[in-house]
Amino acid sequence: MIKLAVEIDKERTMIQFDDQGAIAIYRELKKIPVLTEDELLLYFKGREAQAIDYGQKIDKKVLKEADSLVTISVPWDIEGQILAQQMLNIWQDNALKTSGLFESQKIAANYFPVVENYQKELFEILATFGYENEKVKAKPAKAQHRWNKQVSEIPFYIDYNDSTGEVIWKKRNEMVLKAGAKLKQEMPLNKDGSIGFSARLTEKLRADHADKISDFTTTEDIVLKSVNEIGIFLHYAGTNGWLVLKDKDGKTIDEYTVVK
Repeated sequence: MIKLAVEIDKERTMIQFDDQGAIAIYRELKKIPVLTEDELLLYFKGREAQAIDYGQKIDKKVLKEADSLVTISVPWDIEGQILAQQMLNIWQDNALKTSGLFESQKIAANYFPVVENYQKELFEILATFGYENEKVKAKPAKAQHRWNKQVSEIPFYIDYNDSTGEVIWKKRNEMVLKAGAKLKQEMPLNKDGSIGFSARLTEKLRADHADKISDFTTTEDIVLKSVNEIGIFLHYAGTNGWLVLKDKDGKTIDEYTVVK
């Protein structure tokens, strides 16, 4: 366990961890004080380290491209440049394009366990304050779908996870679930036995339309707002509804409406 003492103001965050050193995170880069001793200097763009150095001199050119600077004073028994090399090695192994602003160092085998343990502690602290120690994978863009007149005339069917139904996407924000749809009966729970967010939404939607449900079967047409609501209502969500709603030939509603 790492114990931290933290002070936060508008311009910087100060972190003291046990007797193992101190970290300063500067967000206002025009107000960085002059350093009076050698420190680790980490230049961040977003959440990824762009460059690392060890010393007292801040590289103004690199700083101009950064949006935060982290300085770290290390204990006497840690060699700063060796630590900088170890951090740089791990970042580069993890696909970050971090550059070293110091002369490359060779880490002696007998010293490696000491510097590695300290590096791991630093990385854990940096991650706690939002900095990444490996390449952040970009999330794929969420597919966009567009209603059209043609799709409003096609019945789509769902047979998924103990639920069945027929759906018409009648208007842009109006999806009609036809009478006779079968609702999943068993509520999925979280691992600790609690009711999850999707399950609570399902129970609310079903309560809103309770007068049109009998024995987990819809007795009248029910109007919902989206493909997502259809999934929540029928089977507590849990999958991509655009891929489980299909026409009589098996073509998904996604294929009809996705914006390419």
